Amino acid sequence: MSEKTPFKPLDETRPRRAHIKLLLISGAGFFADAYDLFAISVALVFLKQVWPLSPSEVALIAMAALLGATIGPFIFGRIGDIFGRKYIYGVEAALLTAGAIASALSINPTMLWISRFILGLGVGGDYPISATLMSEYSPARSRGLFVTGVFSMQGWGIITAALLGLGLLNLHVNPDIAWRVILGVGAVAPALVIYFRRRIYETPRFAYFVKQDLNEVKKAVKDVLNSEVEVPVNGINNGHKVHLRNYLTTILATAIPWFALDVFFYGTNIFGPFVTTALGLAKNPLAGIYTQLYIALAFLVPGYYVAALIVDRMGRKAMQIMGFAIVGTAYLAMALLLRHGLVIPSLILALYGLVQFFTNVGPNVTTFILPTELFPTRYRTTGHGIAAGSGKLGATLAALLIPILFPITSNISEAAKLTIMSNLLIVLATFALIGALLTLPIKEPRGKPLEVISGEV
Repeated sequence: MSEKTPFKPLDETRPRRAHIKLLLISGAGFFADAYDLFAISVALVFLKQVWPLSPSEVALIAMAALLGATIGPFIFGRIGDIFGRKYIYGVEAALLTAGAIASALSINPTMLWISRFILGLGVGGDYPISATLMSEYSPARSRGLFVTGVFSMQGWGIITAALLGLGLLNLHVNPDIAWRVILGVGAVAPALVIYFRRRIYETPRFAYFVKQDLNEVKKAVKDVLNSEVEVPVNGINNGHKVHLRNYLTTILATAIPWFALDVFFYGTNIFGPFVTTALGLAKNPLAGIYTQLYIALAFLVPGYYVAALIVDRMGRKAMQIMGFAIVGTAYLAMALLLRHGLVIPSLILALYGLVQFFTNVGPNVTTFILPTELFPTRYRTTGHGIAAGSGKLGATLAALLIPILFPITSNISEAAKLTIMSNLLIVLATFALIGALLTLPIKEPRGKPLEVISGEV
C-alpha cells in the first residue's frame, strides 16, 4: 500500500459494519433500479392485453425509463462533483418513488411513458452517486467486492419483477390491475431508503480534495473506523491540480465498452419474454416470463457473486475482456445454429445462459466498477456519469431500434423469425467485440488506493 495516500487507515482496514450498512443502503437503490427497468418487460405482457398498443408505442414505453436513465447520470454525476455526493443522495430515490407511483396510475400511453421517463432520471442518477460513495469508503483490497455487492442487487430486482408477474398471472388477476401493481411496487424500495441516504456522511475523499474540510474528513473516517485519525494537510490542494481533459482516454475506455455492453444486455433482457420465445425457449411471451426467471436464477444471479469473489483477484481489465469475448462467441454460436434451422432448445438455453453468466462475470460488473476508480475525486461522479449515461444510451437505442430493425411478429413464418434472430445475434456479437477492444487502453486499478490510481498523489 502506498505511503502517499492520506487515507491509508481507511484503505487498509478490514471490512466493517459501516461498509455493510452503506452496501445495503446503496444496494436497495440498485434493487429498485433494476426492478423498475426490467419490470416493464413483464408489465408489457399484461398491458398489451388491455391497451391496443402499436409497435411504436411499445417501443416508446419500453425505452422511456432508459432515456431518463441516459440523461440522469450526466446531471447527477456533475452535481455530485460540484456540491458533493451527500448533497444529492436521496433525491434520486425520491424521483424513483414518484415515477413508479405515477406509472402505476397512468391513464394512457403518453402518461405512462412520461412517468417512466421521470423514473428513469432517478435510476440514472443513482448510478454515479451510489457507486462512488461505496468506492470512496471501501478498503482498497476489497473495493471491487463491495462495489460489486451494491451492483449485485440488480439481479434480485430482475427476479422480483418476474416472480411478481408470475404470481399475478397464476392468481388470474385482471391484466389492467396486474400491470399497475407490477409498476407500482417499484416505489417501495426507494421510498424506504430516502431517510437513510440523507443521513450518510460526505465521503472523506470529497471533503479532503474538493471541500478541503479536515473536520468533515475526520468525522467521516471516524464513522467507519470508530476511532480518531489524523489526516495530513499536505496534499489537500492536489484535487485542484487535475483536469478532466487529461482523462479523455479514460472517458472513452469506460464509456464505449459500457455502451456496447448495454446494447446487448438490455437488448435481450428488456424484451426478455419475447426474446426467449423467439429463441425457441418458450411457446409464448407468458411462458417466456418463466424462462426468463429460470435463466436469471440459474445463470444471471450466480454470475454477480462469482464476479464479487474474483474481481479483486483477477482484476477488472482481464475479467472484462474475458466476459466480452465469451459473450460474443456464444452469440455467434447461437446465430449460426438459428441460421441453419438448428433450434435445439437445450443447446440454445446453455449458450444463452452462458451469455447471462459471463455478462456478469465480466463487463456488467466491471464497467460499473472501473469509473469509480480511474477518475480523480474532483471528477469521479462526472466520469462515472458519462460512462453510465453512455451505457444507458446504448440500452435506449437497443430498446428503440430492435423492435423496428428486427421485427418478430406472429404473422411471419418460423424460418423468417429464425433469420431475424440470427441477424440480431450477429449484431450483438459485434458490440461484444467492440467492448473487448476498447477495454485494452485501461490500466488495471486492482488493490491500489484511489488517489494513486487517478494520479492525485
